[in-house]
Amino acid sequence: MISIQTDASDTAGGVFMAVAGLGCACFGGLAVLRPGSPPKPFEGPAWVVRAWGFGYVLLGLGTAARMGLMLVGKEPARLTAVTHLVATPLLICSITAAYVVRRRRRRLAGTAAVGRHK
Repeated sequence: MISIQTDASDTAGGVFMAVAGLGCACFGGLAVLRPGSPPKPFEGPAWVVRAWGFGYVLLGLGTAARMGLMLVGKEPARLTAVTHLVATPLLICSITAAYVVRRRRRRLAGTAAVGRHK
């Protein structure tokens, strides 16, 4: 039978991180499944939203799997490390692309100087 191999504070932190990882995966899944209406903090073209969502799903599932394995006393699998190595650049590139797209839209709309003194 599998039992938890850590003390109470490590267990609480591990459970919190596993739940947070699953929450990230659900949050990213919304962006993957509905790129036309992504979650509020992220906007951009559909391909950028899907890339961001996929990165978030990978990162969330990797974090949940890693914490689950650590709670039962096993060494985290290489698969979770590879997942983090793939998800992190995917998130960084999609966030950068969304920033560039948003900046171009503002510049084309002429609202880049909102709030500045002329």
